[in-house]
Amino acid sequence: MIYTNDNPSPEYIKLSKDYKFIHKTGTANKAPKDTYNGRSTIHFAEVLKKIIDKNNCKTLLDYGSGKGDRYNNKSFANEKEYPPLKDFWNISPTLFDPGVPYPKPKKSNLFDIVVSINVLEHIPHQDLGWVIDEIFQYSKKIVFINVACYPAIATLPNGKNAHVSLFHAWWWCGFITAIANKYDRKAFLVCTHKVNSKRNYLSYAINDDFNNYK
Repeated sequence: MIYTNDNPSPEYIKLSKDYKFIHKTGTANKAPKDTYNGRSTIHFAEVLKKIIDKNNCKTLLDYGSGKGDRYNNKSFANEKEYPPLKDFWNISPTLFDPGVPYPKPKKSNLFDIVVSINVLEHIPHQDLGWVIDEIFQYSKKIVFINVACYPAIATLPNGKNAHVSLFHAWWWCGFITAIANKYDRKAFLVCTHKVNSKRNYLSYAINDDFNNYK
């Protein structure tokens, strides 16, 4: 069976319902308001600002945004205070997340940059192809993806780990590159993995170079 955005897998449909429940009840000992609130995006605020500014991006889609609170509220990270991301990046954001829920934009709506941070590891393996393809379809210029390559602290209502697609960083690079090659877009991939319990990042770019944004 080949699944698509019009015909997702039964597991994808079940997970979408699970995340609606999780957003309302919380998980991993977090209150609902602190559960999947988009805080992970702050870790990439600086590099994304440089990418957005250098490529003159004015519109953004956060694909799998969670609650997306960071776009409208101040944040603290790495001993620094950040203004709301919509102001820090000077960009107009659109949020999509079936668990909150924020509705999916129309196919005719395209965005200068599409970001998807800590999302793909929550997608069933059999649905990854069409989800990543959709991310690129929404983009006019740039795609920025971060994926976690380690088990989550959070669990699903059935007790299983919330990261249902766990693969090596280089697997993600190959899988996403195969899809990105169909599109004339700049793509940035950051795989977060752990070495001796410490987070490490493997960064990989297509049609651009991270060194251009140091």
